[in-house]
Amino acid sequence: MLRGFAFRPTSRGWQALAAGAAVLAVARLVGTTQLHQLAYLLLLLVAAALALGAAGLAGLGFERRLPEGGRITAGRPAGVELVLHNRSRLLWTSRLEVEDVLARRESAALPPLPPGRRRRARLSATFPRRGVYRLGPAVVRGGDPFGLLVFSRAFRGEDEVVVYPRVHPLRGFPVRGGEAQAGSRGSRGRRGEEFAGLREYRRGDDRRHIHWKSLARTGELFVKEFALHAPRSYTVALDLRRGGFRSLEAAVEDAVSAAASILAHLREEGLGFRLLCTDRAGSGTEAGEGHAAYWEAMRVLAGVRADGEAGLGEALDGEDRGSFGDGVILVCRREEEGLRARVRRLREAGLAVVAVLVAEHTYRGGAAQPGPEARFSSFASGLEAAGARVLVVRHPEGVAGLGGGPARGAV
Repeated sequence: MLRGFAFRPTSRGWQALAAGAAVLAVARLVGTTQLHQLAYLLLLLVAAALALGAAGLAGLGFERRLPEGGRITAGRPAGVELVLHNRSRLLWTSRLEVEDVLARRESAALPPLPPGRRRRARLSATFPRRGVYRLGPAVVRGGDPFGLLVFSRAFRGEDEVVVYPRVHPLRGFPVRGGEAQAGSRGSRGRRGEEFAGLREYRRGDDRRHIHWKSLARTGELFVKEFALHAPRSYTVALDLRRGGFRSLEAAVEDAVSAAASILAHLREEGLGFRLLCTDRAGSGTEAGEGHAAYWEAMRVLAGVRADGEAGLGEALDGEDRGSFGDGVILVCRREEEGLRARVRRLREAGLAVVAVLVAEHTYRGGAAQPGPEARFSSFASGLEAAGARVLVVRHPEGVAGLGGGPARGAV
């Protein structure tokens, strides 16, 4: 018997077995040759069904084909192709059903497979979260020409796939690989910042940058934009402290997605980058650029967990200042004492600083509480006053383009 092979009678099969047994019992009582022959014929029919059905599945080959490159992103459908090959030279299979364990159990029906032919079943799987998943085992089910038995065969081969964090386009992100990126907050005259022009006011823009002369002249709000000359490389530092009473999964996932989106943006802009995480393992990558370095960092982000003890400030203190490149992008989930002073020191050292703040208190549900919002607003304003360009991610908007300017209520 094949490994992973099983069978069971259908309702018709049970009827055939019951009829054969009953006729055989009557034949033994009566002693009629014709009844014996009928009983043996019914039982022989079941035996033939077993032999033919088993042979049909025994000749099958199975292959699982992953998306090109094997790269799957959380929350996006990924096509997985299951290929069945009838290696028999003589036998057709019955109608087949193939089932595989992807993000969940998925199945597809296939028509009978002629000798030497292949058929493909295309399944769509959506993995809700980043991480490392194992696909399989697959099970193929079929029958026999008489409809008496149902057979199944398990194919034990499994595949490991990495599901990467979601990546969002960051059209307004204040770092560009060309001349400059408008919208950098901070005072005129700081390193790498200069007046670049005016644009229409958008909700969340810093009120200090409103161009009052344009308002008086046109009656419309405009804000001043400042150009941030893009450094050659950035360090992306991700806050993965433990959540205390309970870790807010959605906030952690948005923080990881923010870091992934920033890395994708830096790669597209032709900038170098380095990843630094505050999880327990101290995950991260060396400075690099381009395709290979990007996917190495994404592989790290696929597996990180919010289980660290240290904050971003402590992680920055433990690094050589020269390893940051020309700027630091902080992805922070909660307020952190002392981070403002560290941002000021980075700016005084000539490094550009962007702070992406994931407002974790907005992920807790229920009505907004003034206390947490006030503390968060004060924290965001403090980082901005220290010289960081601040962007805020709130629930339920998520990451998208990384939200707007400083925290609501900040002045």
